[in-house]
Amino acid sequence: MKKHVVQTEALEIVDEQGHVRLRLGISHDQQPFISMLDLSGVVRARFGVQGDGAAGIAIGDENGKIRATMGLASDGSASLAFGDKNGRMRAKFGLSQDASPTMEIEVEDGELHHQNRLAEQGTPTLGLYDQRGKARIRLGLTAAGAPVMRLLDHEGTVRALVGLATDDSPFVQFMDGSGKKAVWTQR
Repeated sequence: MKKHVVQTEALEIVDEQGHVRLRLGISHDQQPFISMLDLSGVVRARFGVQGDGAAGIAIGDENGKIRATMGLASDGSASLAFGDKNGRMRAKFGLSQDASPTMEIEVEDGELHHQNRLAEQGTPTLGLYDQRGKARIRLGLTAAGAPVMRLLDHEGTVRALVGLATDDSPFVQFMDGSGKKAVWTQR
């Protein structure tokens, strides 16, 4: 049996009244998408693929504001995010590039400042972020289960640690500019 192929740059499916309800096409930047529209012509859901391999689904409200997204980034991270009625993303859940679970919650001015995640070794951490999205404080457990607080500079380098050692003795440690070598330790 011979297969028939239909080629077009876009396809619109309409309802009985002639309203476009589904659109398949290629965006201005040459990326494929599928959009679903309500009776008013507002895009309520859209699935798309980006040139870098990222793919995602966005769900909008009756005003066209994106209220939920689900995506897979080209670095392998995956996320599910929820927005408020103004379209600002307020909570995000997912897996980071290293496959550790993450949870972010917006606390001020549309910026996500709080993040919970599991560190690479599988221990829980809590991060507080600045306006640029850089972690400035990380609270967590070491691989051995000891509590530790890490203070990071504006570039994300660990500069100070406060915690309990594996023998439960308290310590404070200051790090050099690279964050790799301790320059002062008090136990």
